[in-house]
Amino acid sequence: MALAVATAIAVMQITNTTHPPAGAEPLVVILEDVSWDFIFVPVLAGSVILVLCALVFNNFALNREYPRYWS
Repeated sequence: MALAVATAIAVMQITNTTHPPAGAEPLVVILEDVSWDFIFVPVLAGSVILVLCALVFNNFALNREYPRYWS
């Protein structure tokens, strides 16, 4: 379990996307012995919903564009 969490945190640091609660994800997968569907249903779906919310709410202001590099 420690190796899984350490690997997840190392990958997040390498990609500059560190999110401490995401380090708990490998623990949930290992402790609960969940299927591969767990990656797609709460994890991927939640990530997509968060990005869509960020796009909608951050683009309400006329003087802001989110993300800047897509425009």
